Amino acid sequence: MEDTTIEDMLKTVEASFAQKDYRGALKILEANQSEISPGLWHYNMGTVYGKLENYPLARYHLLMADEKGLSSHEVITNRNLVEAKLEIPKFEEPLIWSDYLIKTGLAAAQGIFVTISLLLIIAAIVSLWKKSSVKIFGLFLTLGLFVVGLNWWIGSWRRQVVLMSQPIYEGPSAIFEGRDELPPGVMLITVKKEGWLEVIYPSRFKGWIKDSGLKELE
Repeated sequence: MEDTTIEDMLKTVEASFAQKDYRGALKILEANQSEISPGLWHYNMGTVYGKLENYPLARYHLLMADEKGLSSHEVITNRNLVEAKLEIPKFEEPLIWSDYLIKTGLAAAQGIFVTISLLLIIAAIVSLWKKSSVKIFGLFLTLGLFVVGLNWWIGSWRRQVVLMSQPIYEGPSAIFEGRDELPPGVMLITVKKEGWLEVIYPSRFKGWIKDSGLKELE
């Protein structure tokens, strides 16, 4: 599809918005997903779901827009509005040191780690070019590769958005007592074990949940 056709299609989506035909806008976007850049597609999907008051799905798509490289003022504004509706600041507020570390790691993985690793590797190359000691070269290179590995590791974390509320169990079976309930819209970091998911983050929801009613950020 040519750019002009994509522009025309997006104008049709905007027209549907103006007429409050959000279902119509959703159908157009779903039918043309392969023709639109991923970031822009997720941004528009998140905006539509927000208008339909499906806030968990809206948050998922707005987070995905950022994942796919679209981190505009509009994306951030819409995401903040949706997260306020879902009371995300309350549910994802750090409680213990691991929450702070994970939250900081997730934020840094959005580009800071890449920048740091590139600077360290460049410093290693410059030190080699200036015929500095091998130890200095090795130090910069090792640190750069460590940051690259750290960034890759954080990127491998299984992150999911809760679409439907569900109970949290003490163990990986329904025979265990349910002690809390997951609110819709919360982003979790989980580890899959024995067909169940162990919630690692946020720590306030630590426990075991069924692998359903979630949408993975990928």
